[in-house]
This record gives sequence, structure tokens and C-alpha cells, in this order.
Amino acid sequence: MIPLYSTGQIRNFDSFAINSLGVPSIVLMENAAKNISNLILEKFPNIKSVGILCGRGNNGGDGFTVARHLSNAGLIVRCIHLGNDNEMTEDCRTNYNILRNLAKTRKNIFLKKFNSINDVNGLKKTDLVIDAMLGSGFSGELKEPILSIVKKVNSFPNKKVAIDVPTGLNSDTGYGSVVFNSDLTITLGELKKGLLFSNGYEFCGDVFLEEIGVGRDYFDRLKTNSFLIEPEDVLSFLPTRSKTLNKYSAGKVLNISGSYDYPGAAILSSASAFISGAGAVILTVPDLVKKYIYKNLPEIVIQVYGDKNSKFLKTEDYKTIREKIRWADVVALGCGLGREEETIKFVNLLLTRQEFKFCVIDADAIFAIKENLDKLNLSDCVLTPHLGEFSHLISIPIEEMKKDLLNYGIGFSKKYKTTLVLKGAPTIVFHKGEKVIINSSGNNGLAKFGSGDALTGMLAGFIAQSKKILEPTLAAVYIHGLAADLIRDKKTEFSILSSEIIKYIPTAISYLRSSISE
Repeated sequence: MIPLYSTGQIRNFDSFAINSLGVPSIVLMENAAKNISNLILEKFPNIKSVGILCGRGNNGGDGFTVARHLSNAGLIVRCIHLGNDNEMTEDCRTNYNILRNLAKTRKNIFLKKFNSINDVNGLKKTDLVIDAMLGSGFSGELKEPILSIVKKVNSFPNKKVAIDVPTGLNSDTGYGSVVFNSDLTITLGELKKGLLFSNGYEFCGDVFLEEIGVGRDYFDRLKTNSFLIEPEDVLSFLPTRSKTLNKYSAGKVLNISGSYDYPGAAILSSASAFISGAGAVILTVPDLVKKYIYKNLPEIVIQVYGDKNSKFLKTEDYKTIREKIRWADVVALGCGLGREEETIKFVNLLLTRQEFKFCVIDADAIFAIKENLDKLNLSDCVLTPHLGEFSHLISIPIEEMKKDLLNYGIGFSKKYKTTLVLKGAPTIVFHKGEKVIINSSGNNGLAKFGSGDALTGMLAGFIAQSKKILEPTLAAVYIHGLAADLIRDKKTEFSILSSEIIKYIPTAISYLRSSISE
């Protein structure tokens, strides 16, 4: 897995390079700017002109230096700087003065101090706008004039690049109420976790890492609890299957899902568990929907509960299901259960008695445990809420939660000693307060009914085979997203159906194996 670092850790790296290695800070700036410029020219080979917005700090200094290198490459450079040279940091001022002197002799450099929002309009005609206003030191809310500049430039049709961190984004929390909307973010030193989730995921575009000229072995000595999933990890996390496997040793899943009103969720989650490799899947449903289930999933074994008129689970049904709960390697709980009062009581009864080995808790089961949360032992459970469900579960509004999403997830998983799969763009896995793993697959085509049911079945199937939680959870989350990516590449993100995600699970696994072996 790729380690992700805090802004403080990366700033300490800069300090180490300057104070311990003796590399002058302006040399680090020059190295970074050269690498940034080369990457821009590589990624946008047809551009003829760029606009650059430079602040007064070292991020602005990077911008002035990049402007010089792009001018050297023959591009027309229009640079707008915020503030006077006596307000700039020393390295920023040095590179500003170099660019100003060059502008006196070159016709392809236009340097202007920002006076009003109208000054920004000239950048609209450039092929590319580069953001070098604030960088990684920002937190809080943008102030004027930068707030208006970001809003204005975001409305421009041209391509956009951010140096280190898009202006307006907190590189630790991934939050920003107004953020420079980049197509490409070129970050320095090491990957900052806030670039890869929440508003960072939305506004950073493609994220590339560039050197500052002293290598990155410094980070080998640092500890971090945040990571990005790599395909190679996922391949090693997949369940291993012996040659003498049988249908029971291949993983037994009890799927307590569906109801009279929502039978489709039961079919999707059960099919997903089967296609993920589970050898035996038993589904509990009312007798009223049994024929419908068999018609759409003939491989399933059904455990009927209640009487012939039952439409949802009740606490008295626990006796009927108890033997299967104890039989299963994993219980999948919640997809399409409904929110009847008796069903809520059943969910809490099952989780309180804890006669299961592992349990994947989704959807209506997550809703059901809110009032009883502090009384439950969730150490052998995986909870899979989306942002709305997690907001309801911890009684924190979504917009407030987004301001510090990682800490809310870490706090919850640590308090309840559980594994939290926070579904979103991207999905983030929090493991017992010890690790945060950000998924690197998936797309917005997953924002559709049934997508979570498919993931629940995959989780149950992989955990049932592995008899452990973290590694199969990461594998399921990644392959779920990869399946959606493969469908998108073939049919666009508009056409991704949950049933098709399930059908693509084998394709995703085969793709993963072949791409890594090449």
C-alpha cells in the first residue's frame, strides 16, 4: 500500500533537507519547479500559453520559477502576482525578481500585480491556468481577493493545474468550501492524504508526485496510519483456494437480507457472495417472496421465517434462524430488511447475542443499531454505511462531518474496535482506529441503487473464505470499484447496473491478475 502523509510530516522533510542535508531552500524550489514544468509539458504537449497565479509565499515562489521554465520552453506566460515584493518570502521574492528582469527582455512574459478581479480575465484566453497561490499551508476559509479569484478561474473553460495543493483545500482533512478546480495536481515531497478523498478527490484531478531533488528515503523512517490501496496489494489479499476445497470449506454465508418490499436487495447480495467465491449461501426471506427469489437465483438455498403471511423479520424469528447463524462463517445483515420496529429489534437481538463468527452490517441494519450502539460488541463486524447513513449513526451533519472526515472515521472505528467501510467517492476503510486505507478504484457510476448490496455480498464472500476481516475487506472494496471501472470503459459511467457489477467480478479479478503478471 502507498503511504500517505500529513502536511506537518512533509514540512519536516523540507526542514530536514535544508537544516540537516544543507540544501538551500531556493535550490529545493528550483528542483521542484523544473520537475513541475517538465511534467506540465509532458501532460499538455500542445499548449502555447499559460496563465499563472502566484501568491506571496513559497508556493508563489514555485509559480514564479515554473513561469521562468515554461518561458524558456517558448510558451507565452501571463503571470499575476498577489501583493508587493516586500510582502513575499525571501525565496519567492528572489524568483519574482528573476522573472521580472526576464520580462524586460522577453516578449513571451507578461507580469502583472493583481489590483482587481478584472485582471484575472486575461487568463481566460490562455491554454492552461496554473494555481500557485497558497499551497499546503492553508486551513479554514478563503478570504478576499483569493476567494473571488478561485471562483472566477473555476468558471474558465481552459485546463487547470495546481502546484502542490489546490488553493482552498486543507491537505490534511481533504476539506474546502471553495477549491481551485484542477485537472492536474502536482504535489511535492510525498503524497498528502487530503488530496485523495472528499473535496480533494473532487477537485485535485489527476495527482502526480514530483521530487524536490533529495530523494524520498527520509519517509522510510516515518510512521503513518494512512494508505492508498495498490492493485498488487489486492492480488495478495484475495482468498487462497486449495485444490481439495468443497462447498462448505469454500465459505459459508448466511444472508439475512430482503423483505416482502425489497426482495431485489436479497438477490443482489446473495448472487454477489456466490460469484465472489463463497461455496454455500443461505438466504432468509419471507415465504411470500420465495418463488421470486428462486426464479432469479436458482443456486440459492432459502431459509423461510415466520408464517405464510409474514413480510419482514421479527424477534421471534431468531429461533428459526439461530442454527444457521452459528453455522455460517459470515452473516450478511441488512440489505433490504426494511425498518419496521420488529425488524429493528431483531437486528439488535442478533448483534447482542453475538452467536456469529463475523458479520457484515449494511443499510437497514446500520439504521437499526443507532440507539443501541454503545451496548454492542462490533469487533468482529464490518459496517458499510454511506455518508448519509454514517451521519445518522453518529448524529453529526454531513457538511460538518466532511470538514474532518478521517478523524470521525478513525474515532468511530477505534471506539467500537470495528472495521468501518465508509462508502463514497472514494470509499475509505477504517480498521479499529489503527489504519485508514483509501480505495483507488471506482467511479461515479457506482452512485446507484443496489451498488451497496453488491459490495455487501462481496465482503461476505471474501471474508467467509479468508476467515479474517481486513485483507478480504480491502480486496472486496477495490474489486467492486474495479468492476465498475471496467464497465465504464466499455459502456460509460451512465450505464453501470448493480447486477452487472456482480457479473464483472470475475472479469475484474482476471484483469487484476493479468495486469500485474505482465
